[in-house]
Amino acid sequence: MNVDTHLVRLVHDILFREWDPLGVNDDEGAVREYSRYVVGIVQLLRRGADERQVAEHLLRIQENALGISPCDPQQDQKIASRLLAAYEISQRRIRPARSAEELLERYQAGERVFNGSRIETDESGILAGSTLDGLVLRNAFVKLSFQRASLRSADFWDSELKGSDFSQADLRGAKFVGSVLSDTSFKDARLEGAEFNNACCQMRLLETGEFPDS
Repeated sequence: MNVDTHLVRLVHDILFREWDPLGVNDDEGAVREYSRYVVGIVQLLRRGADERQVAEHLLRIQENALGISPCDPQQDQKIASRLLAAYEISQRRIRPARSAEELLERYQAGERVFNGSRIETDESGILAGSTLDGLVLRNAFVKLSFQRASLRSADFWDSELKGSDFSQADLRGAKFVGSVLSDTSFKDARLEGAEFNNACCQMRLLETGEFPDS
């Protein structure tokens, strides 16, 4: 994943998950609601805009494009700060996480992409019940407990997840394309819109529209 793709993903995630002036982010079908504004914000960040300029840009989007009156200017300033932090994160080299604790700490600091991580033990169970929406864990090898975690639109493309536990997790819109899911639990998980095509589950490949047994 290159720098540009990383930044676009981070900005999109912040707009939909955190900004969401239309209040639609409970519906994964609306995940692209703010996609048309991502490029403009990315260009603004690249030009070195400060927090005030980014907040003013968000205000104009609401008033001119969405046709609504912003009700909380402080929220726009908070999101502007998050977008500036995302830009700084995107300029760094993507680094795998070495433990569940490190992954959670970096996620909470604003990172989303942890491709290539190898985490085989999680004695603390620290990720259970955590909010990890938009997590990207491609080409990874992990055995973790994500019980009751929120993982909406998470991306586990081509990852080996043997023995991981996603029971009662919110996996709406998540992607497990090409992943290895042997002994992986999805008991009582929310799977609306999740993709499992070509995932290997109990020695067979799942087809488009199929879900693994819980």
